[in-house]
Amino acid sequence: MKKFLPLSGLLVFAALLPGCADLFQEKVALNRGSSDLGSLQDLLQPVSTEPIVLAAPTQLYVADAQSPSVIRLGWNAVAGASSYSVERAVLEPLSEDVFPPEPAEGDFEVLEAFVYATSYTDSIIPEPGQNPSEARPEYRNRYYYRVRAENVRNGLDPSSPSAVGMGTLFAFPRNVRAGKGVSGAEIRVDWDRVKGAASYRVYRSEYASGAAPLAVARVFGNQNWYRDAGIEKNRDYYYSVEALTPLQVPSAAGPLALGYAIAENAPGKLSVRLAAGFGRGHHTDRIRVEWVPDPAPGVTYAVYRYSSADSSLTPLARGETAAFWEDTAGLEPGIFYYYQVQPSGTGSGGTALKGPFSDPVEAFILSPPVTVLAEKSGTLVSLKWFPVIGTPAEQAAWSYRVYGSNNSAGPFHELRTVSAPVPVGSDGYVHADGVGDYSVYRFYRVSTFNSLSVESVPGATVSPHPAAALIQHVSRGAFLAGEAPNGSGVYPVRIGWKKPADEEPAFYHLYRSAEPDSGFRRITTNPIPGGSGGEFSFIDQNRAARVGRWYYYRLLSLNELGQGSAWSDTLAGYGALSYEQYMLEYNKTVLSSQKKLTLMHKPNNMDKLGSEIKYGTISGSISYDARIENPGARIIMRYENYADFFIGGDSSRGVYFAVTGNTNTTTSISGNGKMDGTMECTGMYPGKVYYDNVEIKGGAAGGGTYGIEPEGFPRGEVNWLVGEKR
Repeated sequence: MKKFLPLSGLLVFAALLPGCADLFQEKVALNRGSSDLGSLQDLLQPVSTEPIVLAAPTQLYVADAQSPSVIRLGWNAVAGASSYSVERAVLEPLSEDVFPPEPAEGDFEVLEAFVYATSYTDSIIPEPGQNPSEARPEYRNRYYYRVRAENVRNGLDPSSPSAVGMGTLFAFPRNVRAGKGVSGAEIRVDWDRVKGAASYRVYRSEYASGAAPLAVARVFGNQNWYRDAGIEKNRDYYYSVEALTPLQVPSAAGPLALGYAIAENAPGKLSVRLAAGFGRGHHTDRIRVEWVPDPAPGVTYAVYRYSSADSSLTPLARGETAAFWEDTAGLEPGIFYYYQVQPSGTGSGGTALKGPFSDPVEAFILSPPVTVLAEKSGTLVSLKWFPVIGTPAEQAAWSYRVYGSNNSAGPFHELRTVSAPVPVGSDGYVHADGVGDYSVYRFYRVSTFNSLSVESVPGATVSPHPAAALIQHVSRGAFLAGEAPNGSGVYPVRIGWKKPADEEPAFYHLYRSAEPDSGFRRITTNPIPGGSGGEFSFIDQNRAARVGRWYYYRLLSLNELGQGSAWSDTLAGYGALSYEQYMLEYNKTVLSSQKKLTLMHKPNNMDKLGSEIKYGTISGSISYDARIENPGARIIMRYENYADFFIGGDSSRGVYFAVTGNTNTTTSISGNGKMDGTMECTGMYPGKVYYDNVEIKGGAAGGGTYGIEPEGFPRGEVNWLVGEKR
């Protein structure tokens, strides 16, 4: 059906002539039903400018400790969503079982952009059985997830994020230990409990590789030990343990543990200790252990090691005849090492008799601090760090040296020594205030120095996090030369900012949200280079931006190491509209105003003559005046600051469209004519709409163009048919 132009619904008067009532021809009546002219009543449906907002997904379920390789997610469907995006943040432990607080906004990254179901599987370790080393960080990390609903094809904004859910992998049993000569009748196997385990299965192998394992026991999840009596004395066995979920999903097998039952006449248990000056932060590359009693004729010794990073027992030496061993095999700072020694004698017939393992002795090399934070006040830089590994007495006895450089690659210069005894603050950190001048030294390292004049390797390079950038503006409906609108008719947004005073962040990351206080998502794939230019800008090609929506932006300043924590203030902006979209959005207010008029909706054409005034829901008025003007009709519609809608339905954001001006129609007896008038628009999208090129044919809009001139844009012409769309 051909419809009356929404802005010229009074064209029925084109056939009204003085004293010629017989010329009130039906061809120009407003109620022609299925005629090609349509009915103004078709245009009077309620119109809303409130954006369609997707709800955030609810009931996010994150399977915690249910699989050794994947974490599964599920959530409730959202009405209007065509897909979902899954975001993830990964938190690593600061130390054993000590984690940072829940992730910050900037920690989340888009894991999967288009998920066409209400579930998702995050494959973290594709083949967990290939490397069950306890050193794998995936089994210690915590994984945080949130989900957004999206409908890109309809130009809707992503929803706010769901509530955050946390999950972990179903870990294998750690610290598997087997008795080594403790008993002559059995081998006891112990292990750490596993979160989510309903039961455990114990395997035994006769090979050091763990090949051909035999399942010897299955115990309930509340038991983390097993006594194996089905063994031969003086024979090595290798045990592994796997955990099972309530659904019988097995974990990867834990590390192998050597065990054996002692035979009669085997050598006795040794007492192992660290050699004086070798073992607890004395050196950076060696640890020496020694044992008593002194070697006996025919007795040899095997030395084994495990660590706080890997509980697998590693043989370092066999067949030793001396009463000491010095370890230099790939020692790393920040790790506790544990040493055990096994004596072996000779029985009847030349059979080797394995004695019991010694109790473990703990050792570590001199290590730098692993957690160092740099903070800046003015140009002065202060550092703080956790003490290195060791007992409180040992930690207090070491000094720390602070080094600075203006280049992350060095060279580094010694700045200060924090001498022993080292005080530790109530927050658990060692504090070194005012160690450097940021205008001279931007990068810092800390090493540990002991009483033997041995210095550790330097710790990681750190730099103060830069101050927050200063957002200067976010464009609102601005014309950006050379840019094109997205599929919803919305142009990009330009964000401009200045560097913080007296600082030059190396990079910036930009974040956007449809909400003012939450739901921010990083929109820069690569960080934006900073530098000394002072002023910066970025154009947000938001392909999902839609009309009538504000978008909120904030910046994160980063140092050269890619670190940052200072957020800028948040500013809102939105893109301009294409000419056609501008006409459509403007027209919603005009349609709403016409709904309030009464004379133009009278069933009898003669009753439509006259004048009336109606008022906007928010402000202003619309006046209507229809008169016979020989040889046709003249209809004048005058708007004075008329407004019906707030931006997004929120009064605090202001009026969507407020219009002032005329939309007038002049027709002849034949129903042909033209429109005239100009409407000035204020509100979210300032501009002008011109009617001087709209043609009237047969009592309805039938040709020509609307002139559209958004503020800052040149005038453009829009086909009259755009005004017919709703």
